Amino acid sequence: MTPSTTLFAERIAAVAYRPGPYRLPDGGTLDSYFDPYRLAGDPQLLTETAAALAALLPDGTEALAGPALAGVPLVTAVSLHTGLPAAFLRPAPKDHGTWQQIEGADLEGRRTVLLDDTARSGTSLLRSARLLRIGGALVATAVCVLDRDAGAAALLADHHLVLCALVRDPDGAR
Repeated sequence: MTPSTTLFAERIAAVAYRPGPYRLPDGGTLDSYFDPYRLAGDPQLLTETAAALAALLPDGTEALAGPALAGVPLVTAVSLHTGLPAAFLRPAPKDHGTWQQIEGADLEGRRTVLLDDTARSGTSLLRSARLLRIGGALVATAVCVLDRDAGAAALLADHHLVLCALVRDPDGAR
């Protein structure tokens, strides 16, 4: 990390990290929790994070997508920063209205980058990438604010996805 990257990571940590323990969906626990809503709730830090995430987008990116709920403010901020169209993924299709699980921009045939707040095991990113691919998006890259270094990069690589992160968890995969 460069000194400026280290300072940026420290600012993110100061705003968004909370001491644990926190229970994970798989039953495990973390000693600290990355709260993406605190990052999204800080307009200046969200603006800077959007610019930093945009710098990680591969050349040729044509659209952005992210899962509800934590991915929505990040995707929106990066979309505003870059001018790229954005789509949002629901956990399940709505049972009324459009009945869609992918809302927003049409991603059919577009090189789409998946954006999210955190990568840990990679299962939720993989699930989102599969949904996007089924919907016709061309997805080869996932970008997140924080990689908790708990296997996401390897899992995604097994499914032809590259993971890029602004920062790696200072506490490792605990």
